[in-house]
Amino acid sequence: MATTIRQVADAAGVSIATASRALSGSDAVVPATRDRVLRVAAALDYTPSRLARGLVTGTTGNIGLIFPDITNPFYTSFLAELESLVGAYDMGIVIGDSHENPDRELALVRQMSTQVDRLVLTSSRLTDEQIVAAAGRLPVVLANRRLGGDVVVPPRLSQMVIDVDAGFTAAVTHLHELGHRRLTYLDGPARSWSARQKRTVLSRVCGELGLALTVVGIERPDFAAGLAACADLDPDRATAVLAFNDQVALGALAALRARGIDVPGRISVIGCDDSLPDGLAWPALTTVDSSSRALGALAAAAVLDPESHPTGSVPTRLIVRRSTAVAAALPHSTHRDDTTQEPS
Repeated sequence: MATTIRQVADAAGVSIATASRALSGSDAVVPATRDRVLRVAAALDYTPSRLARGLVTGTTGNIGLIFPDITNPFYTSFLAELESLVGAYDMGIVIGDSHENPDRELALVRQMSTQVDRLVLTSSRLTDEQIVAAAGRLPVVLANRRLGGDVVVPPRLSQMVIDVDAGFTAAVTHLHELGHRRLTYLDGPARSWSARQKRTVLSRVCGELGLALTVVGIERPDFAAGLAACADLDPDRATAVLAFNDQVALGALAALRARGIDVPGRISVIGCDDSLPDGLAWPALTTVDSSSRALGALAAAAVLDPESHPTGSVPTRLIVRRSTAVAAALPHSTHRDDTTQEPS
């Protein structure tokens, strides 16, 4: 049975109130008494109750963390870094998964607002107005998302993003140097902020380099979406596929392999996030490293010091592996202008 504060107080010869103040570091307790209480607590292996402490301080000691898809390994590294840093300060984490559903995410925000002290929204699918409203109730950390430029950022909102410009520019440039001229992009969810950033960079760089870009919209950025998107992809119409994330790219590789289409001999494939364990993708996946662990560190800093309103961005870089190679020659009949398709 866990040691109670009453047992600590009795063993130290003080009242429960004095023991509580001593354990919280209050200056109202004389140093000799505080030291005696701390020694007794250590000897009895006493752990303060977060619930009991919350009744005194009006706080929970917990933060809320909402993911759009907790099964995505990108968020595993983010969570590991965040938990490691805030856990050192005896803060707990309450996790919610919106399953890529904005309505579900909003319900989780409202539920957690009464149960946690701060809220971390990762890759949020909410509207700017809904995020601002949440920050009116408690401090909010917005990870991998930024409010629109015309939105007034509330004082209790911190923002940090992944800057995809360098990584996606390098990805398109890499393919161009390998002779690719027709690219298919497997896009992210329509309400994904990062999907819009990636699409903007790709459109700009493809335009600058003279590459034809076809955008295929998907609803949920996972393995199944990549599998479906490449089930009927015409290898005579494109020599490279870029994916919103590694999970989609993994599905694309599986679909192409099932159809007997060689990667990278016939089609090159590039993912994003560098989130897959070594050996899971075959061939080894060329990808844009977006370091979710670094994003988790930025989010932890904002959680631990919300009054400083920290912001920041995580740079991206291309990691070249075995899923990209010199472009295969396309049949002569396909060498005509394409019309870039917008995501569905």
